[in-house]
Amino acid sequence: MLCIRRLSGIHHARTLAPCTLPKRVASVPPVLARTRTGKASKGRERSTRARSFNPKPPAPRQHVVEQEHTSKLRLSPGNVIDYLEQNVSDWFTKHGQQAAERLHRFGVPKDALKPLLKVYRTRMEAGDVFRDLEYGEDNLARMARDLSSGNRSAADRYYTKILFEWASLPQGQQALEGTVPAEVVSRMQALFHAADLSKVSWQYVITRCSPPRKFIMHVGPTNSGKTHNALRALAAAERGIYAGPLRLLAHEIYDRLNKGQIVPLGAEPPVEAEPDSQTNFDIGEDAAPGKKQVVVTKTGNPQFVRPCNMVTGEEQKIVSKDATLLSCTVEMTPLSTYWDVAVIDEIQLIADRQRGGAWTAAVLGLNAGEIHLCGEESAIPLIESIVRELGDTLEVQRYNRLTPLVVADKSLGGDLSKIQEGDCVVAFSRSGLFGLKHSIEKATKMRCALAYGRLPPEIRSEQAALFNDPQSDYRVIVGSDAIGMGLNLKIKRVIFEAVHKWDGGSMRVLSTSQIKQIAGRAGRFGLHDSDAAGVVTTLHEPDLEIVRKALPAPFEPLQYARLHMSVETVTPIVRALPWDAKGATIGDVFLYVSKMAHMFEFQDVYEINDAMKTIDSFADCLTIPSRLIVQNSPCPWRDNYAVDGARAILEIYREKLQVRVEEALHRGRLLHKLNRALLLMQADGPAPDSMTTVQVLNTLETVHKVLDLYLWFSYRYAVAFPDRKNAFDIRQLTELAMDWCLEVLHQTRVGSRDAAAEARKAVMHRRPQQKEDEVSGVSEETIVGKLNSNAYTENYYDPNGPWHLSVVR
Repeated sequence: MLCIRRLSGIHHARTLAPCTLPKRVASVPPVLARTRTGKASKGRERSTRARSFNPKPPAPRQHVVEQEHTSKLRLSPGNVIDYLEQNVSDWFTKHGQQAAERLHRFGVPKDALKPLLKVYRTRMEAGDVFRDLEYGEDNLARMARDLSSGNRSAADRYYTKILFEWASLPQGQQALEGTVPAEVVSRMQALFHAADLSKVSWQYVITRCSPPRKFIMHVGPTNSGKTHNALRALAAAERGIYAGPLRLLAHEIYDRLNKGQIVPLGAEPPVEAEPDSQTNFDIGEDAAPGKKQVVVTKTGNPQFVRPCNMVTGEEQKIVSKDATLLSCTVEMTPLSTYWDVAVIDEIQLIADRQRGGAWTAAVLGLNAGEIHLCGEESAIPLIESIVRELGDTLEVQRYNRLTPLVVADKSLGGDLSKIQEGDCVVAFSRSGLFGLKHSIEKATKMRCALAYGRLPPEIRSEQAALFNDPQSDYRVIVGSDAIGMGLNLKIKRVIFEAVHKWDGGSMRVLSTSQIKQIAGRAGRFGLHDSDAAGVVTTLHEPDLEIVRKALPAPFEPLQYARLHMSVETVTPIVRALPWDAKGATIGDVFLYVSKMAHMFEFQDVYEINDAMKTIDSFADCLTIPSRLIVQNSPCPWRDNYAVDGARAILEIYREKLQVRVEEALHRGRLLHKLNRALLLMQADGPAPDSMTTVQVLNTLETVHKVLDLYLWFSYRYAVAFPDRKNAFDIRQLTELAMDWCLEVLHQTRVGSRDAAAEARKAVMHRRPQQKEDEVSGVSEETIVGKLNSNAYTENYYDPNGPWHLSVVR
């Protein structure tokens, strides 16, 4: 337990204990850290040294980019059957052993594997299997598309899927009779029916039994004002819900509705009302200066105040138990509750490999009379198919970009000195971002804000605010594709440092959608003195042509809406599998057995294999719903230190059934690292060097993730995770230390005499106090009172104010 000075009354809200670890914490045995290979790590910090950025282009860009195969398979719905029938022997030869092992994990005895596969191959070659299945045009078109995609596992998946479906038919059962034991066929049929997702929409019985819903799609490019009509309908609804992709967006809607800043549909704002350009949503034409109609006002109006609660995975703000409006992240959408109006933001994420299942569940299951979907035009055909299948109605409203977006004639030619005030430089490597930031500041003498995915949303928002503030010395922002969503940025020009991104297996060229989303942040309407065109360019000349071709290209229509694991889908499968089946086996059932409608695809199971491996080791203390909660938690499962923290939480839960946040951090080998960072921040000595500072920042990012994980559990198991307030306090400390690290990097670069102290002073000056509206249980009358008394204005800490002693145990 380490003593540190208390930097402010709000950041250190509680008096902490003496400077020794309590016995209950000190006696906890250390956790053996495991790497992805299963070998014990040596406990060393990972090297995150901020190398100097080299602006010279590669020669010639030596990326390992996955290229299109010249002999890529091309199938049409008419020849899919012939292809599979003719190649079943080849599949049996190359993948028969893997298929047999998979079937055994699914519950087929070893002695039945060979005769089962032999009969299946013979019947497939004879044409009996597809004649019995009688697949329709939609199914064959889907199969043709998947088999032609270049995915090497597609054929293996379809051969296994077809086997289970055929075995469930009377014809298939009759063909297997006498060769395969009847109980084996019955087990295969049980698993097939348990995993059948062809009627997945009927999991939402309440919605299916309600009157048809009206969907309204608001689609357009970035900076087209596509969201505001939906928000106005929400503000006017008696009962309404906003479901978005980010905690920050959910908080903004919550905040603006409670302040009365969103003008309801049908209401007229006062003539003197000014539009608020400081929003993370597109500003429509009726929000432009000089227009009579204003959508989001700069100051709230008491007559527009609507009590609204906020629910995200890691945070809840309840202003009134009787509030009829809710703002939430899409994963937290209550599907059984009735709403008059629902708004689902960034609908194109319905196809996202990891999170898309939450959008699919909302579209299928939201029990609302009117549902507004906001996002890209690429989602229209997919949504049309789903809505048609559900028997609902769909209206599409298209929006055009409000300011032009142009591609520069030339790239920067690798010359960072050509970067100008208002530029956003986009890169896709976290370690490279720090070097790029340093090199830009050195070349231009302009200070850079920083925004990337691992930074907490709160820190990203603060960095964006500094970039937008004309009074600050931040003139450029360096970021990853995280700048493409949920940040209000006054960007004049977007510069791609690269147009390739690592996808976990290889370097790939950014998709057209990704390029459009990022480039569209340039020249946002209403954010500049004049609505001049936004400009897009690249750092290196070879990349410019890729961007030039992507911007005018039409959006590629989304092929699939993703489905994810839920209690309703997983429970029957667990019952149909052998009792000792692992999590990975459950995932394989969805990939190799489940039957789905042609517009659906399952989430990327390979992405959650790391989570499943950890969860399997705690199967003795976790129910099926609890396993899914852990699996869907905000834990970065490929971060070994974060996984250590997750394991520590689960181990303490198994041992004591109650988890204290300090003990979890200590057992996860993170508490001493947090304390080290806090001590560095308050020390009077010289600041750490840049390499050490980046390493500390990396550790703090992991600490923040583990604290988010603890808060995630605290809202689901309040008795077992009772330290919610303590976790929030430590998370605020962590964010403060992260902000300080970013500031130290700058103060060190400019050669400040006392970089640590200067960074501390700057951070304390700009960080706002906790707002009063963040306290739960605020009534509607209190909200209106606060609005009238201007209590929502932010206060700032005095950097020269008193310091107090406190400690993090």
